[in-house]
Amino acid sequence: MSSVPIRNNGGLPRRVLHFVSTFAVKTDTKWLVQLARHVDPARYEFSVACFYDDGPIREQLTALGVRTFNLQSPGEHDPRAILRAKGVIQQVQPDVVHTHLLRADLFAGSAARWAGVPVIVSTVYAVGQYRRSKRRRSDRLLDLACAALPTHILAVSGAVKNDLIERIELDASDITVIHTGIEPPVKADNSPRDDATGERTILTLARLSYEKGIDTLIDAAAIVHRTHSAARFIVVGDGPDRAELEGRIRARALDGIVRLAGFTEDVFPYLSACDVVAIPSKSEGMPNALLEAMAAGKPIVATTVGGIPEAVAHRENGLLVRPESPSKLAAAIGEVLDDDALAERLGSNARRTVEERFHVREIAARYMDLYDRLLTTTKGERAHALRDE
Repeated sequence: MSSVPIRNNGGLPRRVLHFVSTFAVKTDTKWLVQLARHVDPARYEFSVACFYDDGPIREQLTALGVRTFNLQSPGEHDPRAILRAKGVIQQVQPDVVHTHLLRADLFAGSAARWAGVPVIVSTVYAVGQYRRSKRRRSDRLLDLACAALPTHILAVSGAVKNDLIERIELDASDITVIHTGIEPPVKADNSPRDDATGERTILTLARLSYEKGIDTLIDAAAIVHRTHSAARFIVVGDGPDRAELEGRIRARALDGIVRLAGFTEDVFPYLSACDVVAIPSKSEGMPNALLEAMAAGKPIVATTVGGIPEAVAHRENGLLVRPESPSKLAAAIGEVLDDDALAERLGSNARRTVEERFHVREIAARYMDLYDRLLTTTKGERAHALRDE
């Protein structure tokens, strides 16, 4: 087996090659753009490869000086993708291969093992059966394979780490928790909206899929509308459940009250124009939408699932309710709408939490420290093995 050596970099930056499925705007690719802005180029040099489909993320990465590759894989399940990934690895000669989501975990993870890359990191973004957009009967086997290929796993929340330990029986020492972060906008506006019509907007940023709980939100909207006739709900995002959710809106006579606005690359104009952000999820890792809302200084009503309680403390920087309870969600939204002082305090504290705990600058430093630790450990293990021989 050929092997990518741990280079004696002589003060030059180490190389990290990230693999993603596409350069479309998604959780992992949005995060990589932010990360690339804050990684110290004297310590680490980033490259990013995707398996198919160019997109706006490639342009954003290139503008930051990040080297990018499109492997143009011939098909979703085509094993030749492993050969193409191995070719890029041999070209870049990375010290670390870092994979994101299923295709990258499987194909790039296999290629990195084949090429003998010393450190292979996989980021796990979600909990359990909701790790992927499609559910398959083979999900258990895929999870086991994805867990076996990397030399270390990065979990985006403690909840994700616990899930990996309990469900796949991974060793806790093989998993590091580093929350994803965000670069807050220069100025947050968490003051109540001054709308001449009196309309109040509740915003949800989410993929239209079961685990995001949009069905719960729609049912909650029907309750809120009885006491807050000027309340309007906007859901920004798209996904496989759109038709079903549209039917639910019609069945509850909420046309004009709940609007599915579709996907957008820039959510901050919506955040700026809303009064409350609702996150009704049934399962989460550490949702980008939560961090974006906190960074914008918005009052948040969210469910107690996954990594959300790791960022939101009830009544300090948001309100927390149990999942799949339209009545509890509606009551919390109504409370924020009725109490401007509460809304302003929750939004201000949310913004402060991001600046203190989730700023991408600090998260990037933790990534570099993790790479340092893994490379040092691997180098020491290889030296020890050579002495034993």
